[in-house]
Amino acid sequence: MTKKSRVRIFWVAVFGITMGYFEASVVVYLRALLCPGGFSFPLAVGPMKITLVEIGREAMSVGMLIAVGALAGRNFFEGFCLFCLAFGVWDIFYYIFLKLILNWPASLFTWDILFLIPVPWVGPVWAPVLCAIAFIVTGILVVHQEDIGRPVRPRTGEWIMAVSGGLLVIASFCEECRDIIKGGVPHSFAWPVFFAGFALGLFAFTRAWNRAKKTPDPDLQ
Repeated sequence: MTKKSRVRIFWVAVFGITMGYFEASVVVYLRALLCPGGFSFPLAVGPMKITLVEIGREAMSVGMLIAVGALAGRNFFEGFCLFCLAFGVWDIFYYIFLKLILNWPASLFTWDILFLIPVPWVGPVWAPVLCAIAFIVTGILVVHQEDIGRPVRPRTGEWIMAVSGGLLVIASFCEECRDIIKGGVPHSFAWPVFFAGFALGLFAFTRAWNRAKKTPDPDLQ
């Protein structure tokens, strides 16, 4: 990997870490306001204005990550994977900072509210962390392949598999949304759906990556 690419990855990671702290600090304030006794299910419902602001904050956070990926990437796919890298670093350090500040989550099996758009996403902490690790590895591998002149270029079928896998993962997070909206508590995580989606996305990327690795060395052509 070239020095310039290592520098780009470093600064994308720095952005993810600092954003993780900002996100964690917002959650600290929200929990002090809405959950002074500690975060737990059923969720404490605040004023509608605060809920709308929180939804807007989440949307803007994703927009910030997209912007960083677009600025750092040399092409669409590399930019997308650097967005994933920033997202993964942000997500992991979000939990690290919450653990340091609030001593939460108690374990990787602790349930969390992950997202609110378009419905509440819930799941045990290990699930988004596993996705985050995959995002980070994917981003680094794609940048490396670009540097050596063997870029990863998913084909249409691989994009379809990756998107389908992502939708299955999202579906697993939204499985309990009706009960959560009604003021209930999550009972079970749809881990078969999650792992099916995760495996499908991983398979799609691995196929594209293996094909890129077999591309003839441009320096020998």
